[in-house]
Amino acid sequence: MSLLHQLMLFFFMITSFSQELASGFYIIYKPPKKTPCEKELRMLVRQAKVCISKKPIINIEELDYITEIQYDPNSKKNYVDIGISSAGIQILNKAANSLPDTKFALVLQDDVICIFSIKEEIGIRYIRIGEDAELKDLILVHDALSKAKF
Repeated sequence: MSLLHQLMLFFFMITSFSQELASGFYIIYKPPKKTPCEKELRMLVRQAKVCISKKPIINIEELDYITEIQYDPNSKKNYVDIGISSAGIQILNKAANSLPDTKFALVLQDDVICIFSIKEEIGIRYIRIGEDAELKDLILVHDALSKAKF
């Protein structure tokens, strides 16, 4: 293989690795008409497409833990709690206060794991997800989150 081919292969490998998004929390937005979405990803569950911000507002390192799938007998719903650092919670609260009605996406390895919104300020160090999901979908989300390194 010639030196030119080796350099081209090396360049391709570097650029393809840099295309992967950083895992973390992103802001979901709808681009103006006739403007393409610059960062569009598919949901892990149901494969719907979501347009997200270019960079995460919180990196995956701000996540502390994930609980096992829990069941609330009062609401009769399953859920998972995701622990977030106090700095991460502050960022989410500021974003929600600055951009009311904003939806957020948790992205892991180029998949949107879940979408959530913040109705009121988060006073605890976790967010609860999956209450609106079917159990089989929540299992997929939990499995994906369990494989993340945080």
